[in-house]
Amino acid sequence: MALPAPLVLLAALALCWARGERPTVRLLDQEGPILEGSYVTMECLTDEDGADMSQFTFQKYSRWLQSWVSLDRPDRLRCWFFDVNVTRAHGRLLLAIEALQSWHAGAYRCLAANATGNASASAEIRLRVEYLRSVYVTRAHTWCGTVGDSLAVMEGEDLELQCSADASQPPVYEWSRQGDDWVVASSSLSLPQVSQEQAGTYVCRARHPSLPHLASSRAVWLDVQGAQSSYRLEPGLGLSTPMLLLAVGLPALLLLLLVVGLGAFVLRHRDAPKVPAREEPGQRTPIYKGSLESVPSAMGDQQPLVL
Repeated sequence: MALPAPLVLLAALALCWARGERPTVRLLDQEGPILEGSYVTMECLTDEDGADMSQFTFQKYSRWLQSWVSLDRPDRLRCWFFDVNVTRAHGRLLLAIEALQSWHAGAYRCLAANATGNASASAEIRLRVEYLRSVYVTRAHTWCGTVGDSLAVMEGEDLELQCSADASQPPVYEWSRQGDDWVVASSSLSLPQVSQEQAGTYVCRARHPSLPHLASSRAVWLDVQGAQSSYRLEPGLGLSTPMLLLAVGLPALLLLLLVVGLGAFVLRHRDAPKVPAREEPGQRTPIYKGSLESVPSAMGDQQPLVL
């Protein structure tokens, strides 16, 4: 009795796997979450005794290329991009990553090629990298970027600060002020109509949602400036329109007169005719042979040069 086609296919696949033709990938000495900066090693295994590991290769799936990329072939996009090290020693195929980074995350597999040209790939193993980097504070509703170590605002202004961090998972945020016991469990801190009593050091703390030891904070000194520190005219000291025009126009007029007078002086001095120097009676300037004044005469003048 002939078996149905799907059962024949499943039987063939089972036979291939029983022969050890399909490799597997495992992480070595790794338990729990994998943190950024840690050392990771993968090994490609096969059940076939004495298998030639030169026919096996590690691959990583590239979302940018939308394809699998071999990591141990120098003629293709490989280790310089993914920063990994593939070695074959003592019959073992290993892939090592010394300092794990966020771009190392993704799907890996081991591919085996036999003499007939057919390839058998292992099941994918997904590498997840957990990290939480620097915390940034920005002021909402403004064109400026991140806030520095201090921020100056005017008394009575509305202030809203936003906290953010580069992390593998959305962090948990909280705001507090040094010296106080209150905590705001939010990424934003709103201070409407800031008063001088609210000046101080505000701290935003970001924490990984599942790994509490992955946390970072950022402190900002808030300087609340009073109204007297800004330049403004009080109603009693206000200037009338004529006085304001005089205070602004008189210095401008004096500056204009100074510029015009200086320009006229320069033009007059440049266009003034130059008076030649007068010679004293009985005194003559000597003319030397070879000078411009000693011009050869075509008339054959035999008179000596003036001394």
